[in-house]
Amino acid sequence: MKFTKHLLQQMLFGAMEAIKLRVDELNRLDAATGDGDHGTAIFTAMKAAANSSQKEGNLAKTLETVGWDVMSSASGSTSTLTGSFFIGMSGVVKSDELNLSETVEMFKAGLSNVRVSTKAGVGDKTLMDALIPAIAAMDENKDTCNSLAELFLLAYEAAQKGADSTRDLLAKFGRTKNIGERSRNNLDAGAISTAIIYKAYAETIQKLES
Repeated sequence: MKFTKHLLQQMLFGAMEAIKLRVDELNRLDAATGDGDHGTAIFTAMKAAANSSQKEGNLAKTLETVGWDVMSSASGSTSTLTGSFFIGMSGVVKSDELNLSETVEMFKAGLSNVRVSTKAGVGDKTLMDALIPAIAAMDENKDTCNSLAELFLLAYEAAQKGADSTRDLLAKFGRTKNIGERSRNNLDAGAISTAIIYKAYAETIQKLES
């Protein structure tokens, strides 16, 4: 299976539905250390992404449109970082059917663009604790994976492991850093939502490949 606009659409709608089911849970996680609105914010972002993906345009144009529409969907870091990821992806897409290696390069470009907007990294108790390992797993396994489903399953597993690790971390970015030691013993909502999204991506691709 190649990565196409149709696959992107299916992945985004799958992620939107997965997030929708856990909005309240994500808001509760965020309330422990932040504003308590991450679930609502990431659902708004993914809904905008899914709906935007149906607009006219090739794969590169669609990714760019998705990114800007996500950024316009709401204020705050969630929409900014999520939108930046899609815009970064769009910049390296040269065709409408990407092989496995090209797909990985596209996701790496997305991460690179997110890094322009945040200096957070692994260990800082943010969504980057899940996103960076997910993309790293894709890159490390691109030459040995036999399918997109296998590739994204590895990405999800890495994202989930990274998200789980945030429980014991001290927050260093955002409003959460202001509560100091009280930020420990809580999972980061952004990292958890990232793992949810990559799980949905993997499950969507697996269904389409089977």
